[in-house]
Amino acid sequence: MRLTLSAELGVLTPQTNLIDLFTQHNKSMKLISCAGPPMAENKRSVIHPKTFFIMRLIIFLTILSCLKVSANVYAQQISINVKNAPVEAVLKDIKKQSGYSLIAEDHLLDNVRGVSLILKNVSIQKALDECFKEQSLTYQIVGKTILIKRKPQPQKTKVIPPTGIQIKGMVTDTAGEPIQGAVIKVKGKNIAAITNGDGSFEIKDVSMDATLIISSIGYKTESVPVSDIPDSFLKVSLKFNVTSLSQVSIVSTGYQQLPKERATGSFSKVDNVLLNRQVSTNIIDRLEGNVPGLLFNKNTANSVNGNNDINIRGHSTLFANDQPLIVLDNFPYDGDLANINPSDVESITILKDAAASSIWGVRSGNGVIVITTKKGKRTQDLKIEFNANVTIGSRPNLYYKGNSQINSSDIIDIEKKLFKQGYYDSDLNNSAYPAISPVVNLLNKIKNNQLDSISGYNQINAMRGNDVRQDLQKYFYQKSINQQYALNFQGGGEKSDYYFSLGYDKNRSNKVGNDNNRINLSTRLNFYPTKKLNFQVGVNYTQTNSSGNTTLNDLSRLNVPTYSDLVDNKTGKALALSRRNPDYIDTVGAGKFLDWNYRPYDELSFSDNQTKQIHDLIKLGANYKIIEGLTVSANYQYEYANTNSNNNNTLSTYYARDLINRYRDLSNANPYPVPVGGILNRTQDQLIGHRGRLQLDYNKDFGQDHRLVVLLGSEISQTITESNSNTLYGYNKDTETFTNVDFATSYPTNPGGAGVIPNINNIAKYTDRYLSYFANGSYTFKDRYIFSLSGRIDKSNLFGVNTNQKAVPLYSTGLAWNFSKEDFYHSEILPYGKLRVTYGYNGNIDKSATAVTTFATNNNSPYYGTPFADIANPGNPELRWEKDRIINFGIDFGFKNNILSGSIEYYLKNGIDLFGNSPLPGSTGLTAFYGNTANTQTHGFDINLNSINIKSEKFLWVSNLQVSRALDIVTKYNAPTTSLNYLSGMRAEIIQPLQGKPLFAIYSFRAAGLTHETGDPQGYLNGVLSTDYANIISSTTVNDMVYNGPARPTVFGSFRNTFSYKKLSLSFNIIYKFDYYFRAPVYTSSGLYAGGASLDYYQRWQKPGDETKTKIPSLQSLPIDNNRETFYTLSDTFIEKGDHIRLQDASLQYDINLKSKKKGMITGLQVYGYANNIVILWRANKSGIDPDVYSNGYANPRTISLGIKAKF
Repeated sequence: MRLTLSAELGVLTPQTNLIDLFTQHNKSMKLISCAGPPMAENKRSVIHPKTFFIMRLIIFLTILSCLKVSANVYAQQISINVKNAPVEAVLKDIKKQSGYSLIAEDHLLDNVRGVSLILKNVSIQKALDECFKEQSLTYQIVGKTILIKRKPQPQKTKVIPPTGIQIKGMVTDTAGEPIQGAVIKVKGKNIAAITNGDGSFEIKDVSMDATLIISSIGYKTESVPVSDIPDSFLKVSLKFNVTSLSQVSIVSTGYQQLPKERATGSFSKVDNVLLNRQVSTNIIDRLEGNVPGLLFNKNTANSVNGNNDINIRGHSTLFANDQPLIVLDNFPYDGDLANINPSDVESITILKDAAASSIWGVRSGNGVIVITTKKGKRTQDLKIEFNANVTIGSRPNLYYKGNSQINSSDIIDIEKKLFKQGYYDSDLNNSAYPAISPVVNLLNKIKNNQLDSISGYNQINAMRGNDVRQDLQKYFYQKSINQQYALNFQGGGEKSDYYFSLGYDKNRSNKVGNDNNRINLSTRLNFYPTKKLNFQVGVNYTQTNSSGNTTLNDLSRLNVPTYSDLVDNKTGKALALSRRNPDYIDTVGAGKFLDWNYRPYDELSFSDNQTKQIHDLIKLGANYKIIEGLTVSANYQYEYANTNSNNNNTLSTYYARDLINRYRDLSNANPYPVPVGGILNRTQDQLIGHRGRLQLDYNKDFGQDHRLVVLLGSEISQTITESNSNTLYGYNKDTETFTNVDFATSYPTNPGGAGVIPNINNIAKYTDRYLSYFANGSYTFKDRYIFSLSGRIDKSNLFGVNTNQKAVPLYSTGLAWNFSKEDFYHSEILPYGKLRVTYGYNGNIDKSATAVTTFATNNNSPYYGTPFADIANPGNPELRWEKDRIINFGIDFGFKNNILSGSIEYYLKNGIDLFGNSPLPGSTGLTAFYGNTANTQTHGFDINLNSINIKSEKFLWVSNLQVSRALDIVTKYNAPTTSLNYLSGMRAEIIQPLQGKPLFAIYSFRAAGLTHETGDPQGYLNGVLSTDYANIISSTTVNDMVYNGPARPTVFGSFRNTFSYKKLSLSFNIIYKFDYYFRAPVYTSSGLYAGGASLDYYQRWQKPGDETKTKIPSLQSLPIDNNRETFYTLSDTFIEKGDHIRLQDASLQYDINLKSKKKGMITGLQVYGYANNIVILWRANKSGIDPDVYSNGYANPRTISLGIKAKF
């Protein structure tokens, strides 16, 4: 028999499910673990006019629903004056005055005698007590729900055997937090119970063949056969339901965990389900496309080199560290992010505004990413989880249009033409014997009668069919293969819980000779010797071994002709590539020099470049509950990281042979200043960090209406980083021996000149110390009105005594109004709504400036040839933190049946006292001062929309759309640079502030097409068309430059869709980036003559009239006018829009539930597949260029992953 609720009173009848009852009345329930609006699983999309229509619709419906509510404001003071009235009528009156919901079993109120009451302004408890006095009924209040039930019957003399058993238990979320108000129902019976505030419950008369259904708003429903419950005690963890109407989310600030519903600040949380949707060995990569306001900058050197380059809500500094603070299990993390095992991570919370992150003080200016790892649970049997996957990536496309070259035959013809014009004569006659291309070398031998012309030209023509990219693709690149294995054990008893994990990653790069292996060991233990005392111990150990091969990097720095041949395809032997004139290296020293040929293919096997990294984290903590609601905690973290890099250039490597030959002296008693043998370049980096925190937490409810949460404490930290490097010559790895050399003497070198022997000796040490005081508090009234206040003072060894003495706290304050919980609010259209506003300051620090004057020592003064020192940084005792003032407005909402839910936020950030340059009078002896002299402003919005598109018993389709805008503008900067500096370079990674313009901006010369007669590019000189390039460049002022737009996306987001059918789930994510520009690569005559040019060469102007069909200038005749090259490569002709839409990834999962009763057997199995970087769906540029590709790079290859997860 199903239990249902009548429309008016909430009486349970046989038509409606009890769970539906709770869903219908969720707005009046007090769920401790609930927080905010409903969340469908996140998805993403592109900006569309419908988006803005939806925003207007939300505002309109909100106003409409407010107009529909009752005009009466109900208080919780009850007044009743009735005589012999039915109990049902009295309860309706109480419900009306209090706004509480009432629940009763079917026909429970039948045959209950009437009551007479005269009550004035009494509490709801008093009213109910009087109502049920001398009745057979009683009540229980859970949150804002009144559960009416029969009074326990007195024991009778005759003992009647029970019809079933009694089951006790506890219901928690996946983080182990108790869930209040969860419903435990016997399937098919009118037997149900509701959990208390600590998550406990008790249900009687349950038969052994029954099944319990456990449900709660915001969580996935679980069913458990009674026969599977050991010792009649059920411990069940409910998973968050991303399609639930109430967004149940516990967010972490690193200092406390709080329901998002009670937060005023801007938080985004990525839970374990969403994190595991993606496959990667780097945990931060899994945030892409899942967090509103978080932008991954792919077209920068940092990103290409494997470092994270991300920004939260724009760029908050000019020259200081611009990356978010990473917090791991409540402490800042200074290690390599690649050391964090993704399988150990439970959730990630991103703190975006001042109210959320200001408690982190001077390190919060760029936003904060809080990573929370998994832990065990008390009273839980041992659980084992295993995850294994393999990811295979294709080779990069070396014919990618953005980096493609003209064919070999055309290159050969150009070199033949240039040779006839004497273009290479200077190199051929240069006593330094620079590298000469194979074709030029053969042409020179034919010219000098060292080779007959027929043989020579046959050799040249044979090279026309070569393409060096074929050799590179076949021998130097490979498919990447990344393997990931993770195993964890978790559980707990009455007095403890534990979590232990082991992870192993084996990664092979798509570059031959580059691989990385990582081992992770992690354990977290919690001990509860008493109800008031808790101890925590956590240990993380990571060891990474990597091999690196720099051959491809070396080749990228050389002008390797397209027709070069690196490997003999018949024999498989390496072929030489010229790095010096072949005539010189073949004859120098009459055979007394080492082989001086460079064979790149051999270098792949000769390389011995090893790096070993060890990273340790030890965490200790203790919590003691002083009194109810008041807890004191002490925590300590020790962090150690050590990285040893040994680049052993054996005698076989070109690096060693080249250095030995360059310093070889046949006329000296010491013919080998650089000894014959290997050359070892060693580097060691070490980090040691200590952090301690003492914190007092107060969390107390006062009656039904008031909740006060306060924390305050102090934190101290010290981080010491040291590095040293040196070079060992004549090194033998087998015997660990080397030969001392003279690094001070200048030796003659071959083929000419002199110099000291290279040495990378370096020693550096940095010490950072902080002493901080912090406090945070929030007050909640009736679960509707929330006020928060936070502050922190930081003192450091970086800026000196003056700044520390005048320490000004970074603070924030916030207000939130959960208007959907108001007694007068009864909207069915918009059952959930919350308004938020916050204001405050975050901070940042630039470690390159100091409060005291610092000097840099140098050797060989240009005037006297003696050591000298100059001022590296003039002292300034008034230096202070950079600050960001942030205002944030937000609304959280959820429409009926969760058709649409989400949040809309608008923010305004002002960067104050940012570090920048300001000019100084020449009389000071310095040209500029670096200090707190610059300001910026960032404004933008974040929209996060979740929708349930189709929902049936077997099929579910949910979507998530994220739209973000962030535009950074320089509002004050006192030291502008020259126009040419603003024009050149990779603008997406260069900050050259210009007041009134974005931090990252594209500028260009104003072009006016090509000339008719010669195809030369035209510009403007004093407003008139001109080809006087030198004067155009020198006379173009900053005001004359063309501002094309931002160099980084200002509008970005994602659109994710998930389709679920029974146990099968398919999800795909579309990422888009809009409103930014880039400078497309273009051929130059000088680049072409140096050995290569882009395919634009074929589109160049070649005859009068072509100027109407092409924008590519004509090929220059000798000599090259470099000013012409500079003008047109930096003109607005080649500025392209970077806007694009990309199908970023897709995930396919299939779950197999295995209900095994035997310990050690598999209880759950998931098979999954994942594809990443799939395809660009649309791009604004017509050049076929991927805007996310860094300069002269290749598009990221597509990867495919397959994996399996098992639970025991």
